[in-house]
Amino acid sequence: MKIKPRKEQYNNVTYNYFDKESDKVCFMFSGTGYTYEKPLLYYSTELMLELGYDVVQVCYAFDSKQFEQEPEAISAMVYNAANPIVDYILSTKSYTETIYIGKSLGILPITDFYMQQAASVPSRYVLFTPLLSLDHVMKNLLGKQAFLAIGTADPHYSKERLEQLSSHQLAIVENADHSLEITNHTVESIIICQSLLTALKAYLQ
Repeated sequence: MKIKPRKEQYNNVTYNYFDKESDKVCFMFSGTGYTYEKPLLYYSTELMLELGYDVVQVCYAFDSKQFEQEPEAISAMVYNAANPIVDYILSTKSYTETIYIGKSLGILPITDFYMQQAASVPSRYVLFTPLLSLDHVMKNLLGKQAFLAIGTADPHYSKERLEQLSSHQLAIVENADHSLEITNHTVESIIICQSLLTALKAYLQ
């Protein structure tokens, strides 16, 4: 990336801060194994910078035993790690718009908290491979609006549940897995990434 982030820490959690001196900010929450260097999040970061946003990548890390909790407790755990950084960043500038992008585990603070709260500034939401198999995630998505991308080979994919989410901008990718890629089909996986970023750019503009 041409713009190098500042690696900072707040409340004992590290985050990468890309400062474009903007009045708009994008917060990014990764998955457990799908980090910010992986294609979809790497190019989403590039896209947000291209569109003129500051970008904050929250770099939480959890012990495997912490995932033995109930789903709602896991969601609260991720939110409690990320939100102090969100609140801190929002207090440092007079931002006029926020975008929240989450991948897998990282969608939980978005669906369960940010989408349910009265936002202090206009906010939009991007959910890559949301955990639709979790009942509380589905409940919190009903009647809301977000850009939602999932593959039909993702274990969390459900045609029936997606049919209930007509208020969202849906990008459903045939045969794509939980990384939004097709195993052993490299070129096709790159094309998927391109198409998703094209759709996301159109959604945000």
